Amino acid sequence: MSRVLIATSPEKGHLNPMAGVAQWLLRMGHHVGWLCLPEPTPQLTRLGVEVLALPQAEAPVPTIETGGEALARLVLDEAALGTWIRGLLIDAVPSLLAPVREAVERFRPDVMALDGMQYAAVLAAHALRIPWAGVSSALSLLEPPIDYGLRRNVRALAGERQALFARHGFEARFRNCECLSPDLNLIFATETFLGPDAGLPPATHLVGPSIPPEARGDEVDFPWERLGSKPVVYVSFGSQISWQPELFHTLTEAAAPLGVTVVLSAGELADTKFIHTLPGDVVAVPYTPQRQVLSRASALVSHGGANSVMEALTEGVPMLLLPVCNDQPIQAHFLTKSGAGLVREPRTLTVEDCRAALRQLLEPGTVLRQRVARIAASYQARDGAKEAAERIIQLVT
Repeated sequence: MSRVLIATSPEKGHLNPMAGVAQWLLRMGHHVGWLCLPEPTPQLTRLGVEVLALPQAEAPVPTIETGGEALARLVLDEAALGTWIRGLLIDAVPSLLAPVREAVERFRPDVMALDGMQYAAVLAAHALRIPWAGVSSALSLLEPPIDYGLRRNVRALAGERQALFARHGFEARFRNCECLSPDLNLIFATETFLGPDAGLPPATHLVGPSIPPEARGDEVDFPWERLGSKPVVYVSFGSQISWQPELFHTLTEAAAPLGVTVVLSAGELADTKFIHTLPGDVVAVPYTPQRQVLSRASALVSHGGANSVMEALTEGVPMLLLPVCNDQPIQAHFLTKSGAGLVREPRTLTVEDCRAALRQLLEPGTVLRQRVARIAASYQARDGAKEAAERIIQLVT
């Protein structure tokens, strides 16, 4: 039995893809610890892992906005988003280094599985000479020939970031926000989706989708009785930037005459009067059991979060992506390239354009749906969570 330490942020898009990996590691008989930075989340206790907490840091960790209306508006300003990214990647690291290292030393892992954005955990693994795998929650390890805000902001930080790692004796290599492991990096996708020319970094493997073999701990009740026989259009902008009143109104107005039920994962907006202003048949909730909703959906409208794209492709659900920020343009690029969905600019989306896109997604028997089905078959043929767990354990000598 090996001791495996996972380190991620507590955000759903980073935590959820690792849930299945943790469950497979547990099934294989390994002891799994999980360090969420900067603090644990209740979901971890339901996964059956040992939940680690950081010892008290000498200096406070800078506060970083993680959701709600403030973050949804912040990400629309590239300069403000750059400051936010700097806080996440650079400013927070010095105060985390000592407590993260202490937590790692207490757990005594044989191997670590890290979100490559968690630089303090990466540096701890390097300093303590613990083998580690970089497990990417997105497609950020790929560098498609496009320019976008995240890439520009990270490029501006490249010198400082390289210096930060060099001070700790690590001549690191990066892709976007993520530090590359010299030994093993994992991406939850297939070549059928990305194409043979995706440009994988060294020591990087496509393992297929990370679908947990059991409940992943964040499932919630849902009013299934409100879904009838009409096609379901599922709308979700993730857990961090779900405050999208203008887009939600455009989307529901576009869908209203199409004879569909819109399931809206609306975050904090679900408990406001705004929801009652939306036209058509709308089921709005703060959070959904997403995998179960996707199994009923005929189409997904999303910001393009990697976890949502992965789960929709696994279920064979065609998508309309409206990328807002960060790595979302990468998912949008590969979706467009694969022909398995549509991409539109959220700031200029009109009701008419949105309605036309939804009609295209809902139409049966199209080439688009055939391409989605082909990718879904490649996803369903792989168990990325299990394969990731197996490859991580292979790092233990």
